[in-house]
Amino acid sequence: MRLRAQFWVFVLCVFGLISPAPLAVSQTKPQVSGYFVTHNFELENYNRRYILYTPKNAQNLDGPRPLVLVIHGGGGTDRGTIKLDHGRWQSLADQYGFYIAYPNAVDKLWDLGKGVISEGLENRVDDLAYFEYVMDDIATKKNIDANRMFSMGMSRGGQASFYLACNRPERIRAIMPLTMSLRHVMEEDCRSGPPVGIAIMNGTHDPLVPYDGGDLTLFGRHRGSVLSTDKTIELWRERNGCSDAAPTTSFIDKPGDKTSVNIFEWTDCSGAPVKLYRINNGGHTWPSGRQYFSVRRIGETSHDINASDEAWAFFSQFK
Repeated sequence: MRLRAQFWVFVLCVFGLISPAPLAVSQTKPQVSGYFVTHNFELENYNRRYILYTPKNAQNLDGPRPLVLVIHGGGGTDRGTIKLDHGRWQSLADQYGFYIAYPNAVDKLWDLGKGVISEGLENRVDDLAYFEYVMDDIATKKNIDANRMFSMGMSRGGQASFYLACNRPERIRAIMPLTMSLRHVMEEDCRSGPPVGIAIMNGTHDPLVPYDGGDLTLFGRHRGSVLSTDKTIELWRERNGCSDAAPTTSFIDKPGDKTSVNIFEWTDCSGAPVKLYRINNGGHTWPSGRQYFSVRRIGETSHDINASDEAWAFFSQFK
């Protein structure tokens, strides 16, 4: 069995499954805003899909455009992730002219090759092949800049972003894992390779993924382990050839919530920049996104920053 029913009830709530909203927008009407299209296909005898958002006035954009993969967490869906940030990604895409892909896992759980969860699956899935298919398929449909493809994901979607960066660094220019550090089982795979820009956004009071590293446990069951956030940053600084110079730092603490944010950025790197958002008192949440479950279960949602805005600001520096 994949996972006990009790576990699924929990992760469907905790890792981002939110009721889908109507997504279809007619492509025959005047394009006053962007539109979603669901693309269905078969891969490895599985019926797969992804949702693609095309920004408004795409026909007037000059040259190849960036593509951002926004990857859902365990128990989540493509549709749920669209709602998680109140549509902010779509507003950014409309403003800056890029495409967004929302991938969708088989049975709501990514198979990332190694680790307790993937190895415990009854039916294994080659999700690396799936992600490559998605990127290739979009490139046949839209004018995509192959040098500006990025990935952001929350929780297990953050693990999937690490997975792409470590296994297909020639395709993914930069990533932003959210509420997730690097898994121990991926440490050696990720330690070396071509530089990939990274910005990590983790909460110090995440009850599910410990900021300081350690075991991932749900209902008393071991779900693997992660490096500390600082060790993850250290590994990536070495990989990207960052100097020992102190990072640029900033601090944000807006009134109205119980969190604050320390930002550390290493730009003196021979490969690509490294950035850390330490969400003080932040939980397993999307900053400025929906508080999709109780604070007691998942911790505080920070409103000091907007995760989608910060991700695009980081990705947009890559030309």
